[in-house]
Amino acid sequence: MKRVLFLFLYLAVILPVAEAQTDTVRYALPDAEKVFLENNLSLLAGKLEIPIAEAKILQARAWPNPNLSIGDIQFYTNGTTASAPPLFGNFWRDRTFSAQLEQLIYTARKRKKNIDLESRNKDLAASNFMDLLQSLKADFRQTEASLLYLQQIQGDQLFQLGVVNTLLKAQQAMLKQGNISQTEMYRIKALQISLQSDINETHEDLTAQQEHLKNLLALNSNVYLVLDDPIATSDMVTELEQHPLQELLTQATQHNAGIMAAQQQKQVSVAALTVEKANRVPDLSLNVNYDRAGNDQLNFMGAGVSMDLPFFNRNKGNIKAAQLAVQQSDLLEKNKITEVNNAVVKEWTDLHKAIGLYESIDTDYLDKLDTMVEGISRNFVSRNISLLEFLDFFSSFRDSKQQYYAAIRNISMKKATLNYLTGTEL
Repeated sequence: MKRVLFLFLYLAVILPVAEAQTDTVRYALPDAEKVFLENNLSLLAGKLEIPIAEAKILQARAWPNPNLSIGDIQFYTNGTTASAPPLFGNFWRDRTFSAQLEQLIYTARKRKKNIDLESRNKDLAASNFMDLLQSLKADFRQTEASLLYLQQIQGDQLFQLGVVNTLLKAQQAMLKQGNISQTEMYRIKALQISLQSDINETHEDLTAQQEHLKNLLALNSNVYLVLDDPIATSDMVTELEQHPLQELLTQATQHNAGIMAAQQQKQVSVAALTVEKANRVPDLSLNVNYDRAGNDQLNFMGAGVSMDLPFFNRNKGNIKAAQLAVQQSDLLEKNKITEVNNAVVKEWTDLHKAIGLYESIDTDYLDKLDTMVEGISRNFVSRNISLLEFLDFFSSFRDSKQQYYAAIRNISMKKATLNYLTGTEL
């Protein structure tokens, strides 16, 4: 009954706004998340980092191309030109040229080590994408929780404003009859203005959450979102209470995407150090030469080899930098583990505080508040209670509902954060 009543109240809120929109879209939370996973542009862009890394592995597997050079081409002959037969027919008689085919040969297993480095980079890209996915999913779920909270608050505020408007009309009639003082009527008028101000603030917060959620869903700007949560809060709380802190800490150490990315970054640094150590060994260049009438032989064929002599540069600077990068990544990994563990403890503690508040609220009392506020309003008009008593009850009514909705929102948001930190679905 409560859910049906809220639906009618909320429809009264959104319909005037939705008329100005070209499209009103209603999603249950699981359906909205499915759209998010399929359409979020940041996820789609981040996912491309994995095939980009795979392409770099493919490139690392490629051997260097051989080099062909042709030189010593003789443009003309004179009296001093040595006699040489043509290549074929009468072509290139008494003229010289040379050709060389050269192939670079990697030493110290550089090719294999570069392939390993790019493979590590691919694993890092996968971990970074998983971290992006989990962080955006947490952001998405927290935004959903905030939007649901604001929808509920706005629905209650409009209901409260309707009660106060009805009361104010009755007060104005009684003022004309001289049954109440102008001060008393103005106090109700002040309450009306306060409610209207609260509604405007809630609307601004709601449109901000709408904007962010539409960005996450990659929806057009003319769409107005309405969310529905099919999962009972009590069921969610029961499930969350089954996970002790130590279990969450273990899961975070094993599955947190940020920790996994830090570990993969360390592996990348180690692989990069291996490559830099290999780079201190000079590569070889093998070549085969042909010389036509350029020396004592008419057709000279020979071979050669070349390499850099590592007298001045043994890649010491790059090796040192790579060694420091390994140390740095090790420290960053330890720091990430510490940050995640501390965050898990904080969020778990805050979650159970929010659950405690939620369980302390009498939902039967909340279900009766709407009826009670109307009854209190009638009693005030009938002069059965004082203005001070009416205002005190009305304030308590507003606070109780808001605290209840805030407790549900906080539980949902803490759950989303713990899902991200532990890399699981609680």
